[in-house]
Amino acid sequence: MYTFVILHYKSYIDTIECIESILKLPQKVQIVIVDNASENGSIDEICNEYKFMKNIHIIKNEDNLGFADGNNIGYKYAREKLKAKFILVCNNDLIFDQKDYLTRLSEIYESTKAHIIGPDIESLINGEHQNPMSGTSNNIYYVTKEILRYRILLILSKLNIYDRLKKRKSQNAQKRKIKNNTAVKNKVLHGAMLIFTPRYIENEKKAFRSGTFLYMEEDILYLYAKNKNYITLYTPDLHVYHKEDSSTNEVYKSSKKKREFVFKNMINSLKIYRKYLISVKGMK
Repeated sequence: MYTFVILHYKSYIDTIECIESILKLPQKVQIVIVDNASENGSIDEICNEYKFMKNIHIIKNEDNLGFADGNNIGYKYAREKLKAKFILVCNNDLIFDQKDYLTRLSEIYESTKAHIIGPDIESLINGEHQNPMSGTSNNIYYVTKEILRYRILLILSKLNIYDRLKKRKSQNAQKRKIKNNTAVKNKVLHGAMLIFTPRYIENEKKAFRSGTFLYMEEDILYLYAKNKNYITLYTPDLHVYHKEDSSTNEVYKSSKKKREFVFKNMINSLKIYRKYLISVKGMK
C-alpha cells in the first residue's frame, strides 16, 4: 500500500539512516532504493545491510539520470511492479520522526483527495521550514533574465573573479524558522519529500517531468499539475527532518566546483521551465 522511493547517490550512511527511520513506522511498507550510478561502492554497503529483507528493493542505474528521471525509475517500479497505492518519493537525507505518519497521510488524503501532498520539512542545518515553497515567477521575461544572470555568474566563476565581486553581505532571503501551521492547496511543494496519491498514480506514469538533471523540478511539476487541474497540498500535520545537500556535498568538496555545478544546472532547468511556461500560456 505504502511504497517509499529513495534516490541514492554516494552517501550510504544517510540512506541507511533514512531507511531505518522508515522501518520504525508500524505499518508494512515497501522501500525502493534507486542507485544513481554511485560508483563508489556505497550501494554494495546498502545491499549487504538489507539483503535478507524482502520489502526492500534495490535498482542500480547504469548512468546518473539526475533527480527527475532517477526518481521516475523508482516511481515506475513502485507503480507497475508493486502496485503501490501511495508512492512517497523522498531524498535519502530525510529522517521520519512521526510514528503515525502513514495513518495521518491516509486521513489527509481521504478528506482532501489531493493528487500530490507535501509535509512540513524542517532543516536540521538551520531550522528552516521548507514547505510550501514560494516558487519561481511565471513571467517569461523574468525567467529569461535569470538564465542570463546564471550564465554571467558561471563565466565569472570560471574566470576566478566570482569571489572577488561577490557582495560580502548575504543576499539570501530570510529563512522561515516558524512553521506554517495552515494547510494550503495549490502551492509549489519541496522536492525533498513528495507524496503521490492514488488520484495521481492512476493517471500518471511518471512522478516528475523529464529534461532537468537537478533543480526546479518542483516548479515544473507544479506547472504540469496546475495545467491538469491536479490538487497539490501542503499539510503541517506531516513532518520530516531534512539534512540537506548530502549527495551534492559528497561529490563537490570545493565551493567553486559546487557553485558551477549549480549554475550549469540552473541554466538548463530554467530553460525547461521557460518551455513549459510558453506551452501553458499558449494553451490559454
